[in-house]
Amino acid sequence: MKKIYNKLVRDKMIDIYKHDVENKISASAYSARYMEREETLERLKDKLLEEAQEVFDAYGDEDKTHLKEEIADVIEVVDAILFHNNISLEEVLKIRDAKKEKRGGFEKGLYLESIDYFD
Repeated sequence: MKKIYNKLVRDKMIDIYKHDVENKISASAYSARYMEREETLERLKDKLLEEAQEVFDAYGDEDKTHLKEEIADVIEVVDAILFHNNISLEEVLKIRDAKKEKRGGFEKGLYLESIDYFD
């Protein structure tokens, strides 16, 4: 039975697929390719949403192990987005720190219910 994935996967997964096929472990064949930069950037957006959804799904678990793993995956995707866009993490962290200094963080749980604006 062939299962279609059509998604970005981690770089070293190719070694696992090769091993499994060569040793007849879980698959008899696979199809994978390396993408050009532009397609990689597009697929990273999809991957970020996928990993964010997995964080969302793991959020209520009593045991935080799964949540930690999914957050690590989000960070890995963010690292890849930074890499492929030639943006340094330090630059982004400086922007984060400046925003936090000016507007604050999310530690206190402030929830905006409404604002009555002038017409």
